Amino acid sequence: MAVTILRGRVLNFVSEPKFAEDEASYVYFEDGAIALNDDLIAVYGDYKNISAQFDDAEVIDHRPNLILPGFIDTHLHFPQMQVIGSFGTKLLDWLNKYTFVEEQKFVDPKHCERIAKQLFDALLRHGTTTAFAYCSVHASSVEAFFSEAENRNLRMIAGKVMMDRNAPEALCDTPQSSYDDSKMLIEKWHGKGRASYAVTPRFAITSTPTQLEMAQSLMC
Repeated sequence: MAVTILRGRVLNFVSEPKFAEDEASYVYFEDGAIALNDDLIAVYGDYKNISAQFDDAEVIDHRPNLILPGFIDTHLHFPQMQVIGSFGTKLLDWLNKYTFVEEQKFVDPKHCERIAKQLFDALLRHGTTTAFAYCSVHASSVEAFFSEAENRNLRMIAGKVMMDRNAPEALCDTPQSSYDDSKMLIEKWHGKGRASYAVTPRFAITSTPTQLEMAQSLMC
């Protein structure tokens, strides 16, 4: 059994905090340790106690840094990686000037793969290991997103956006094509490894009632 011990200040939340001083909602070890067995957490706690259980373990000392669970991002847009920091305008102006322009590039699978690598590099730099993401209208963007997440063994939830109105022609699908693409992607990726698929209409003004009805049928 190959065990690695990460040593440092360890913080873990065991329940949702009920108020600012809710000390029962977390555990903290000033000199803590996390024992990893084949990259999975076996046990964590006080370093002295953990190290006594694994005499031959490799110890990686991160002191005085804090070790805590990965962050969860509940809303991000994969195709907007390249427009972060764009000049602020009203939402619809911002979409038309920056975002929709960038999203049209995701028709190219190679572009999708390149941006996916950049996105996951950025997420991991900031300690984010789980996310819910909107991909572009292109199935290739979902393929690249989940493939890169699989390569890094990350927990991700994502889906192809569905848009059949009020968007550039190059970014519009149809109710039938969005259904077909989504069904294919669900069958390929949902439940594979640590991936989950999300049926993802962009927002109400970009999907007709027919498209929303077909999206609903994918949930059955």
